[in-house]
Amino acid sequence: MELEGALRIGLSVGAGRIERIRITSTRPDAARSLLQGRSRDEIRAALPLLFSICGRSHAAAGELACAVAAGEAATDVVLARCSAEVSAEVVREYSWRTLLDWPRWIGEKPDEEAIAAARASQASHSRSAMPADSGANAMAMAAFGVGADEWLGVRSLAELDRWIDAGKTAAARFIRRVRDEDGATDARDTSAAPEVPFLDDRQRAAGMVELWAACEADPGFTRQPTWRGAPSETGALARLHTDPLIAELMRRSASRVLARFVARLREFALLLAGRASSAVGAQAAPSGGGVAWVENARGLLIHQVRLERDRAATYRIVAPTEWNFHPDGALASALTLAAAADLGALKRRVVRTAHSLDPCVACRVEFDDA
Repeated sequence: MELEGALRIGLSVGAGRIERIRITSTRPDAARSLLQGRSRDEIRAALPLLFSICGRSHAAAGELACAVAAGEAATDVVLARCSAEVSAEVVREYSWRTLLDWPRWIGEKPDEEAIAAARASQASHSRSAMPADSGANAMAMAAFGVGADEWLGVRSLAELDRWIDAGKTAAARFIRRVRDEDGATDARDTSAAPEVPFLDDRQRAAGMVELWAACEADPGFTRQPTWRGAPSETGALARLHTDPLIAELMRRSASRVLARFVARLREFALLLAGRASSAVGAQAAPSGGGVAWVENARGLLIHQVRLERDRAATYRIVAPTEWNFHPDGALASALTLAAAADLGALKRRVVRTAHSLDPCVACRVEFDDA
């Protein structure tokens, strides 16, 4: 079985605008196919192998869900360890995107300092620990040109624009490209559909009960999840949209694309500065079973399990990509009715918007009526 799968984004264009967006996923339901019927030990061993991306997040969510399903308490010590493991993974994911991928996306080659810093994040990830001070500072310098705490002192759009325009790092130059493209798009395109709401994280435990019930009622929920009946956006922007700088950035632009990338940078800096950690949690379901959640690099990850004789009678996973790439979700709402006079420019815009949501699988853009 091909576990990675892909996303196919089909666009129908008419009268100079996107009329319809088709988002389909070829990702298999690995939880149902490969985890149901397995013992807790087998699940623990399988999860990091099944998911090459965000493997530690899946391992933590699976461990916590199975524990509470078996009637065990998710102690503060266990939660702290899982949070540390996921935080190290988030740093690694942000480091590789920011230091290696972003330069390439604007036609640059990552410099030696950035490559060395990304490798340091990989070493920390392998040890399931946050990078040491020297490694964190190297990543911050490669991404921001200054220490993480100093960069977090950027609190206004004017200060952010000065950092962007100075262009001392590839990350700043990438953000400048996104800002300028985003501004040009906003100037000529004022009819895009409303954006979807952010996934509410203020009452996560109570929300898990609702999501468990929704999964029980709809076998297709894990493929197309909704919050209280509506598609929602998850990820760094959903977590930081009330941050004053991010909120101001969102008010300036009709698009969330730039805000998503800057929110990722902001969270990267917070983690490197030791001022944030990844949220994790678990609870028993009223009808029996356990549910666990992890906020990872791409957003909210949920594992649900019901055990019978220490084996998974039911196992479900709701991943961040399924939230953001729901057929009516964040990507679709960002692009529906968007201007499409130039198909080449449109494809670049679609790819950039998809990158801003950071799917965990490859994306392919197609024109259905081309």
